[in-house]
Amino acid sequence: QDEEKIAIIEVGGTVGDIESQPFLESIRQFQHDVGHDNAILVHVTLIPYLKASEEMKTKPTQASVKELQGMGIQPDVLVCRSEHPLTDEIKGKIALFCNVPESHVIQNLDLSSLYAVPLALRDERLDDIVCKHFGLDTAGPDLTDWIKMVKIATTVEETVTVAMVGKYVDLRDSYISVVEALTHGGIGNEVKVNIDWIDSEDITP
Repeated sequence: QDEEKIAIIEVGGTVGDIESQPFLESIRQFQHDVGHDNAILVHVTLIPYLKASEEMKTKPTQASVKELQGMGIQPDVLVCRSEHPLTDEIKGKIALFCNVPESHVIQNLDLSSLYAVPLALRDERLDDIVCKHFGLDTAGPDLTDWIKMVKIATTVEETVTVAMVGKYVDLRDSYISVVEALTHGGIGNEVKVNIDWIDSEDITP
């Protein structure tokens, strides 16, 4: 049975770092093999804000895109991480010097909840850009349940405390799946979960 398959491939790291080069070359070859119409390249980049001069700097983004272009990679979309909203002037500047349409310069602001990010990217129409690139006809997502979940996650006031006993409590990432499970359980029960971290080596009989 024929079915549409879409793979989302993330290449982490920083453009220009030697560790990333083999993976970026793989992406270049992948797009060459499947054809540009069957692959879209989304480059996530940082727009730093300088407090002293109260301005946002686009040069790091321009530099990383130029580096990618030197490897034979032309990003189709730029997702710009920033503390402050991107003005039309900044979007236009990035579009001009990075060789992408202005509508493909997407702002990705710092948000209070990770789960609000898909809604923010939807507001920027990133999903429409991707679907249009692939020629996918869609009425758009039904985000009703997701919006409700984000609202609970960001506004809930009632709290519950859960003790987390472990040997590596100083390395919180060791328990990230448990932390996320507790967070999701809290959202499902409309409470905020506070974790009380307890070092198992400090517990006596």
